[in-house]
Amino acid sequence: MNASLKYRATSVAFFLFTHLLLGQNLILNPGFELINDCPTALKQLEYAKGWQRANAGTPELFHNCGLKSKTTEPYEGEGMAGAIFLSEFSGSIEYLQTRLTDSLKGGKNYCLSYYIRLSQNSLIAINKIGAYFSKERLMSPDWKRFRKYPQVVNKNVVDNVDDWIKVEGSFKAKGGERYITIGNFYEKHYLIEKMMSNGANDRTVYYYMDNVNLFEVSGGCNSILREREPIRLEQSWSHIIYFEKDAFELSELEAVKLDAFIKQLPKPLYHLIKIEGHTDKDATFEYNIQLSQNRANQVKERMANLGLSNTYTTWSGEEKPTNREMSKEEKAKNRRVTITVER
Repeated sequence: MNASLKYRATSVAFFLFTHLLLGQNLILNPGFELINDCPTALKQLEYAKGWQRANAGTPELFHNCGLKSKTTEPYEGEGMAGAIFLSEFSGSIEYLQTRLTDSLKGGKNYCLSYYIRLSQNSLIAINKIGAYFSKERLMSPDWKRFRKYPQVVNKNVVDNVDDWIKVEGSFKAKGGERYITIGNFYEKHYLIEKMMSNGANDRTVYYYMDNVNLFEVSGGCNSILREREPIRLEQSWSHIIYFEKDAFELSELEAVKLDAFIKQLPKPLYHLIKIEGHTDKDATFEYNIQLSQNRANQVKERMANLGLSNTYTTWSGEEKPTNREMSKEEKAKNRRVTITVER
């Protein structure tokens, strides 16, 4: 299977699983995982299933199967989007847009959330990044700013370049809204601009975005957790995955075991899940640290594709062996990833 087909198959599986598990999410392709083809260059947002541009601006799709950012990894999974929300010189603005899976209901409350991160190449950060919901698709043949009042606006300056932050807000729908358009809807004199001191010199304000979610809620965004009471674990849930020598790819057998472990977890599950990579004592210390990290990341990736995003990775290389490796069997038991659901 070639790389493009492989990632399309993975994305389809991720899409089907998450929609079965979280059917109330009104964003078709929230993590830009489901793709029509692998992006090979800039300006290819439309390769992400359901996503499109709204004006002459041409946002990017970044995906691990093809085009990758040199400085930023997706918040989770394989894909993310990128767009210009302000250009100091040309006034150019780009928007991310998708059609919702269902029309919004009049008088109902909805919570929108997404993860966002400023490009390290951007000299300027801004506030008032907004999301506008409409019955008809916003479209323009040029780069103009849409003169609309977004229902959800982040009033704080988004200046994080080293990590992702979550932005969320709630609103009451008028009814019939079918499209969401995300970007900058405000003229410069209404914005707060922050000059960054990260060595950047590009006056184009560029943001990455991932994990866009829209849910109907009884109140505000905080009511989501109240409506989904976490299931308390009555026992410790853990799993061990074993690897071949010098390998970090999951074998077919270990992949099947991991899938079975995930399926038997209670859902919804809001406990953090720790994924820790380990190696035997062969090779150098530096090599083993990297190998254990790769093993942990492989497991995290598969769990994300099956809908588990409440995970974090750590790696120890050869530092936490289960035995003294006196035999081949003992050495093989140290080539592992341990998964622990934390209480």
